Amino acid sequence: MSIRSSSSAEQTKLRANAIGLPGVLFQSITTMAPASAVSFSLGAAIPFAGGALPLAVLIALIICTLIALNIGSLAKHLPSAGGYFTYVSRGLGPQAGWMTGWLFSLTYLLIVPLQLLVLGPVMDSAAQQYFHLSFGAAGWAIWAMVFAVIVFGLTYFGVKISADASVILGAIEIGVFVLLSIWLIATAGKGNTVATFNPASSLETGLGGWQGILHGMIFAFLAFAGFESSAPLAEEALHPRRTVPRAILLAVVSIGVFYVFCSYAGVVGWGFGKISTYPSDPNPWGTMANRVWGLFSFVAIFAILNSALANANAGVNAASRVLYAMGRTDTLPGPLAHINGRFRTPDIAIIFTIIVGVVCTLLPGIYYGPTVAFGLLGTIITILILVVYMAICLAVPFFYRREHRTEFTILRHVILPVVPLVILVFPISAQFVPAPPPPYNLAGPICVAWFVLGLIVVIFLNMRAPAALAQSGKVYLDEVDEG
Repeated sequence: MSIRSSSSAEQTKLRANAIGLPGVLFQSITTMAPASAVSFSLGAAIPFAGGALPLAVLIALIICTLIALNIGSLAKHLPSAGGYFTYVSRGLGPQAGWMTGWLFSLTYLLIVPLQLLVLGPVMDSAAQQYFHLSFGAAGWAIWAMVFAVIVFGLTYFGVKISADASVILGAIEIGVFVLLSIWLIATAGKGNTVATFNPASSLETGLGGWQGILHGMIFAFLAFAGFESSAPLAEEALHPRRTVPRAILLAVVSIGVFYVFCSYAGVVGWGFGKISTYPSDPNPWGTMANRVWGLFSFVAIFAILNSALANANAGVNAASRVLYAMGRTDTLPGPLAHINGRFRTPDIAIIFTIIVGVVCTLLPGIYYGPTVAFGLLGTIITILILVVYMAICLAVPFFYRREHRTEFTILRHVILPVVPLVILVFPISAQFVPAPPPPYNLAGPICVAWFVLGLIVVIFLNMRAPAALAQSGKVYLDEVDEG
């Protein structure tokens, strides 16, 4: 009977020690979607930051590095599939932790449709250009559904398969864009300039150019969003107390340097003196690739498709693990905690994530068009993830003061969290005042509505199921000596 019970218990757990540092690292990297972010997210900052885009990205890199250090300080003590849900629960209490998990869940649920809105149109255009294959006006939606099936297969049939795919896909897209960036810098010749790191080069001249830098940083943060997504894989990682913090910090620094390099290449490759024309091109990196690579420009298109696919894959992994963790504590419907007996993946949570992704791809995509829908979902994701980052930073001093007083220091556990906490207030407030044009002005109210709905649920849980809510801070990883 004990053997049967042990076997049954194992079937309700995620597969431990399934992935090492490379797989965990590329979970974060592919969620950041480097090639897709360079092509779309950073490009959206050009109307504000202009030729000073590399400076805006560099500042965002510094801030995100500070955030990564704060996340790592919690991850090393709390290796849990709940990720932020667990971290904030232990630092600020179960109510705040549940709200953080609530916000985080929507953020990663929307990553899937965000990238399907890239995959569908880009693949539809490529199929028409290179293979003369067209499905009509709705072709992008058909291709988006094809990729949704692929993402489902990559994530459902085991995290090892999904992690291995992340490593391969991530390495390909980074390699292609590094090569293209080197090519653009080399062909720019005398167009290379250090003025890209001068705020006076921004297209918004207020505050000596810093107004444009601050506005452009909003989209830089969107590009960085996802570096923390390896945290929910802690229960499946090898030596998670070391692996997860390292993966998060390595992802920020390595891809942050990549972003700075590519943003510089994009500015000088397009032409520093004519950067104001950059936003008028729907696919500027495709245009630049075509100019320097000619017939081989399809490689850049492949890298963008690869990036978006890897990002969607990583997004499902992260979202499903947090839903699984919240279902496991009975603060979300229990079926979300179901583990597939064969593949040891949270199958119900994965299926739910894919369904939400399909719905949130087709509804706004058909109504607004895929480009506008991408911008709307991207803005919602940015607001939510920055609020989550703030909660993490706020949790650090309370967690260490309460549970690890011997490790507590003012510099590491007070000053280091406070700096990014204060700075993040500015990009968040910029999404509300002044309000962006329609339909982007819907992003703020949608985020507020989601927050209020979560607040109602957590009040209900606090009154009717306080024991379940109290489990938010529980770490389910078996305690082992990791050397």
